[in-house]
This record gives sequence, C-alpha cells and structure tokens, in this order.
Amino acid sequence: FPTDNVRSMMLLTSYTERTQGNVMAVLAMLLWSTSFPISEVLLMRWDALSLAAVRLGGGALMLTLMGWGIRKRYTWTNWPVRSALVVGAVGIGIGTLALNLGIKYSNPINVSVIATTIPLFSVMLGVIKHEETLSLKIMVSIGLAICGGVLVSWSSTQTQAGFQGGELLMLGAVILWTWYSRVAVTRLLVIPAYPRTVLTMLGGALCLIPVALVLEGSGWVDLSAPWSGFDFVLIGGLCVFGVGLSMVCWMISAEKIGVTIAALHINALPFYVLLLGLMFGGTLLMSQVTGAVLVATGAVLAQIPAQRSGARST
Repeated sequence: FPTDNVRSMMLLTSYTERTQGNVMAVLAMLLWSTSFPISEVLLMRWDALSLAAVRLGGGALMLTLMGWGIRKRYTWTNWPVRSALVVGAVGIGIGTLALNLGIKYSNPINVSVIATTIPLFSVMLGVIKHEETLSLKIMVSIGLAICGGVLVSWSSTQTQAGFQGGELLMLGAVILWTWYSRVAVTRLLVIPAYPRTVLTMLGGALCLIPVALVLEGSGWVDLSAPWSGFDFVLIGGLCVFGVGLSMVCWMISAEKIGVTIAALHINALPFYVLLLGLMFGGTLLMSQVTGAVLVATGAVLAQIPAQRSGARST
C-alpha cells in the first residue's frame, strides 16, 4: 500500500494536473471567443467555405512557423498521421464549415449559447462508448453550466433575431467538435498536443480546399474571398489566436481534465464574447455575471473527488 508521502505526492500531482487543465481551458475559451466577432465581420464579405478553409490552413501554417521558432524536436515515426488527417477532415473540417454557416445565418450570441451543449453531448458519447459513467454530480454540473451559459446570453438575445436556421448548423458543428475532441485525446494521444493540433487542422484544410476549388471552377457556387488590408489583419488574428493557439490550449486542457470537464468551460463563451463587447462600448449586466458564476460552479463541482467509503484511521 502507498505510504503517506506517496499519497501526498499523488494528490499534489493530481491537483497540479487539474489546475493546469483548468487554466488552459480558460485561456482556450478567451482566445476562441475572439473568433466569433471576427468571423461575423469577415462573413459579411467572405463565403463560409472559403473562410473555413483559410482559417484552418492559415492556423496550421502559423502554428508550424511558430513550432519551427521554438525548435522542439519530435519523434514522429510511430504517429498515426493518416488517422489524424482523417479525424481533422471530418471533425474540424466539416465542423468549421458548419460553424461558419451557423454564424452567417444566425449571430455570435445564439451560436455561443448552442455551444453550451457540448458537455452534454460529450458525456452522452462517453456513456455510449463506456468511457464515462453518468453520475448525479456530473449531471448537476452540466445543468449548472448550461443554465449559466443561457443566463449570460439572456439579456443579449432579447435584442437579437430569433431562430434563423443557422442554429441547426451550429448544432451539427457541436456534435462533430465533441466527437473530434474525444477521439483526439484517445486514439491520437500518442501525438503531442502541439503537432496533433497542426495535423488535424491541416486535415481539415485539405478537406475543404479541394471542395472550394471544384465548386469555384464548376461555377455552381460563387465563392467570395476578398483580401483587403483590413481583412488580412482580421484573418491573421483569427488564425493565430482564435484558431491556432486556442486549439493547442484546448488539446492540453482536454488531456489533463477530460473532454467533458474541459467542455464545461465552453459555457462561459457568451460571457467572454460580451466582455469583448465592453471594449467597443457594450454593457455588462449582473445577470450575465451570475451566469458566469454558475458556469464556474459547475466546472468546480464536477472536479470534486467522490468520497470514498471507509475513511483511513488516524
């Protein structure tokens, strides 16, 4: 049996892993939240398919260039590269296209509210695949997080249009993203988080770019991808922060605390989007702050260790 010192070290390691995972999840959400208003502006001039291909291809390119700057070497001979490309093509290739269409035919607030269902879909997939158990604690945690995410956006949705059709596309994006995240931290776990992100994003871009070229060449769809100076700046920020670095932080978080727990942080996305709005003259209501607190409470509750029967005698 482990000694007291070993137990202490195990608890410390577990606490450190959870802390790092939660910090990375918050950072991922802060970075990801920038992509919603940027995408909304770009989609006024860009079509959804071109923007999806550029954001994934550009994100992979930016991360590759940054990786060369870091000069970290990897032993990649045993990596499932083909699987990573396929998972990326389906999960974030088609998923990003659905996300952009959802934003285009809805609005950032409604889209971010729908994203709050990711923890629910994650635990459902986990139960189906016998990777997770459906406990009362996790259901209460997900319920708190969903209520918090909806509450954060309640005041804002009063001024937004109602159901516009894009919400269904966003729901498809949520399901694909959840599947992708779970596969990325199980089947693809042998690949470190940084190159795993690059490979899956590259797979998504390689899926969408040929489709865009075929559609443009055939004349079936009139694609629009203007490269004005302002658009170039927005695309750069989107690729580096909203897509590239946010994905790396998400991968690390999902590895350390699991997809379902990490996904609870996604429910704070509407709050972060509103915080960005404050920089441009927006307002923040007490109900929105309360919603963010509910999301945080759900994330903390889900990570409280279960009490073991038979306490150790002193």
